[in-house]
Amino acid sequence: THDLGVVAGVADRIAVMYAGRIVEHADVRSLYRAPAHPYTKGLLESIPRLDVRGQELATIKGLPPNLMRIPSGCPFHPRCPYVQQVCVDVVPHSLVLGDGRTSECHFAQEVLDDSAR
Repeated sequence: THDLGVVAGVADRIAVMYAGRIVEHADVRSLYRAPAHPYTKGLLESIPRLDVRGQELATIKGLPPNLMRIPSGCPFHPRCPYVQQVCVDVVPHSLVLGDGRTSECHFAQEVLDDSAR
């Protein structure tokens, strides 16, 4: 589903997909508290909230990739605020962050640290 509000009420664990790949996998509470992939972070930031009425909704810049022409390296790199050259050149491997949590991002720990603030 694309409705993360619904997922929180019915799931114990979440696998977030982008361009046909699982980019983050975590228990619901950990993922909502502090995502470890920039796409997950963008999805959570774009959920409308009742406590911030009247403000413009956050969006993920750019467009999803054409699945017939997925970009080199990390498929999210054209839209990613954390992008560096390694993201363009190298497909990230699944990084184990503990407690069964994984992220396919070269900068997963940095994203996680930023999300926890």
